[in-house]
Amino acid sequence: MARHNEFGKWGEDVAANYMQEHGFEILARNWRHERKEIDIIAQRAGVLYFVEVKTRHGETWNAEDAITSKKRALMWGAMMAWKLQHPSLMPVRYSAIAVVSQTPDLPPEIRWHEDVWNL
Repeated sequence: MARHNEFGKWGEDVAANYMQEHGFEILARNWRHERKEIDIIAQRAGVLYFVEVKTRHGETWNAEDAITSKKRALMWGAMMAWKLQHPSLMPVRYSAIAVVSQTPDLPPEIRWHEDVWNL
């Protein structure tokens, strides 16, 4: 289990670095409210992003498929809790980043999805 958690944290680090390199300001990581968690909360150009990160080895299926309707509902609940604690008029996006490592000697593939409701 620890190796899985380490791999997931590595993927979240890769995703956060990718976002910063693309002009996002990271506001929070692994933000929790009750049973709900958002991997990354960021902003860019006046838009607030709630980001789910999915990290996979040698993918034979889409990591994005793991963002189920249940996960979307949890993201919605976490976003509502965040907005209550951090009032803002910024529009919101529910986004995802898939980080796929084919082999340790190659850089990971990073797939950014601005809107998970359109996956």
